Amino acid sequence: EDLEQVEVMIAEHKFKLWVMDTPEKRQEGMMFLLNSDFKDNEGMIFVFPRPEPQRFWMMNTLVDLDIAYVGRDMRILNVYTMKSRDIESDYSSWGPSKIVIEVRAGLFKKLNITRGTLVKVPPSLKADR
Repeated sequence: EDLEQVEVMIAEHKFKLWVMDTPEKRQEGMMFLLNSDFKDNEGMIFVFPRPEPQRFWMMNTLVDLDIAYVGRDMRILNVYTMKSRDIESDYSSWGPSKIVIEVRAGLFKKLNITRGTLVKVPPSLKADR
């Protein structure tokens, strides 16, 4: 409830995303949330201090999610549909990423959001650390 939300455009689709801009927020992510806790146009945006290879997992995450890793050129590097509680699969970025976006599973496929899709974020969006 106390998290900042920003408006992000992925292609022509508008999303309201909770900002995860500290190590503590990024670590918690969408753990323990239920599908009823967010809508199709909501999710999280993880902001890191600098572009680096990223790897996410689904420990304590109760719902399936789509994830998109965004490259330096603000285009999507790769996407996955991640399975709830999956700590075995490798959901790694295909290159350095400073921005990672998570939304409800199946949404990226439904909206044709794939590798190369342009992402627009507010210029003020930065990681605290």
